[in-house]
Amino acid sequence: MGVREQGIVIRTLGSAYDVQGPDGVVRCVLRGRLRRQRDGPQRPVIGDHVEFERVSPREGAIVAILPRRTALVRREPLDPSRAHVLAANLDQIVAVFAAVPEPDLFQIDRYLAVAEANHLLAILCMNKMDLVEDQESFRARFAEYEALGYPVLYTSAVTGTGLEALRERLQGKITAFIGPSGAGKSSLLNALQPGLALKVGSINPRTGMGRHTTTHSELIPFDGGYLADTPGLRDIGVWGIPPEDLAVCFPEMRPYLGQCEFSDCLHLEEPGCAIRRAVARGKIRRRRYESYQRILIEQQVAWGGLHE
Repeated sequence: MGVREQGIVIRTLGSAYDVQGPDGVVRCVLRGRLRRQRDGPQRPVIGDHVEFERVSPREGAIVAILPRRTALVRREPLDPSRAHVLAANLDQIVAVFAAVPEPDLFQIDRYLAVAEANHLLAILCMNKMDLVEDQESFRARFAEYEALGYPVLYTSAVTGTGLEALRERLQGKITAFIGPSGAGKSSLLNALQPGLALKVGSINPRTGMGRHTTTHSELIPFDGGYLADTPGLRDIGVWGIPPEDLAVCFPEMRPYLGQCEFSDCLHLEEPGCAIRRAVARGKIRRRRYESYQRILIEQQVAWGGLHE
């Protein structure tokens, strides 16, 4: 058995993985049981800390994946019972949305719930602000997220607006950039660190939106940390907690937890629900509560039915 070293997976390339080792990047393949398991939690992802053995100065084999501190996951559309891990050991996510056309607030709520479920700081980034005509009115529509404690940044890779504020948030952190296709994630990364040469998609003439061009995941060294660039996420779900604990992922609901008449309350139709009372009294925004309900339906599918 060779000498084992430790490193972090910074790039996935099909059956190969680039691992940042003690003295540079080592191109690795999987060995033993890791190679035989085709998917699931034993497949390395960007951010994974691994043990590897060298077969040459710049080639090696991953022999173990160390325990993950955090994991960003999505569900498989054709099999909701299975989770696909996108990145591991992150500190935070930046959820990037194009300001034009105006973002889907439910999609924002779901991304924020994903971050909460994975104990990750979430930063909202409204990109392509150079396309917004009434800047003041646009920013006012997202003040509710700032009131909940989520940083909201307004950026433009074209004009440079907001880039320094975003850069400060990224220093020394491992950050995943997620969001719908065409939001401008690659353009933002290129603007933050010129020379990355990340591919930027052309504009779809029918929709006016950018085509997403990231085809693999990688960690990009940045100012004492890493930036994660991942393919566009069409379907992410809240994992790691049962449906009855979903309300924990909504910060405004936490003060009312434990005050419902029934200890297993799902905050839907149950009598004596403290969260529903808070919604009725305007303490919780009804729109956010409706997002909670929609995500709970997703959980019902993922967990095989709500607890009765």
